[in-house]
Amino acid sequence: MKLLFAVTALFCYIGAHAASEQLAGSVPASEITPAGYYSASRMAEVAGRVLILLALPGSSEKLLAGTAHAGLWQSGDGGVSWVPASELMKGLPVSTLVVDPGNPAIIYAGTGDGHSSGASLRGGGIFKSVDGGRSWMLLPLTNPATVGENWSHVNSIAISATGIMLAATSDNQFNGFVYRSVDGGQSWGILPVYAGSKVGPRNVVYQIKFDADHPDTAIFMDAYANVTHSSDGGVSWSVARKSASCP
Repeated sequence: MKLLFAVTALFCYIGAHAASEQLAGSVPASEITPAGYYSASRMAEVAGRVLILLALPGSSEKLLAGTAHAGLWQSGDGGVSWVPASELMKGLPVSTLVVDPGNPAIIYAGTGDGHSSGASLRGGGIFKSVDGGRSWMLLPLTNPATVGENWSHVNSIAISATGIMLAATSDNQFNGFVYRSVDGGQSWGILPVYAGSKVGPRNVVYQIKFDADHPDTAIFMDAYANVTHSSDGGVSWSVARKSASCP
């Protein structure tokens, strides 16, 4: 079967220590613009590593950045200056951002950085905006404090053109899980994907994607370089191929 969309190679991720964890409130006034925005370099010092960058639909100048130590940030000038975007995510690592292809005003932010065993940072679930990023709310059934450690790290979120959501998560022991929602993240069902990939526990899914032209087709790559494929919107999965190992 012809591969329906390109698969990004498994990231050979090497953990890096954050440059700084100082609070935004401790930044000298001389480092803040008159509008209250931070320069890009100062934002990096305050927030640590940038884990994900998203250009908002309709304007390449409007950006969201998820950071390792200071939550979600926004820019309205193409990344020249930045300001924190949500008090709810302050202090949380924001590792993935995705726009609903059926409604560009709806954005999801996944928290927790589970990519590196040397710098794994616990998150607080998935946050949702229905107004283009101006305000955010926590999806209650993704909060690890109340629903369990499976949601400690939200590594990737995918949304199909028909509104199906898939979330690749992991716990603090680096066991991976894939959840599926058909109601905008209000409820979730866990998927038995590892029955197909046969890799068992201690395996994390880092990237999960839908085919934009074929909304029932999804694919993910795991830490064992298995490329696993679904043709029914993420209900069932089978191994498509084994990728070459990272050098």
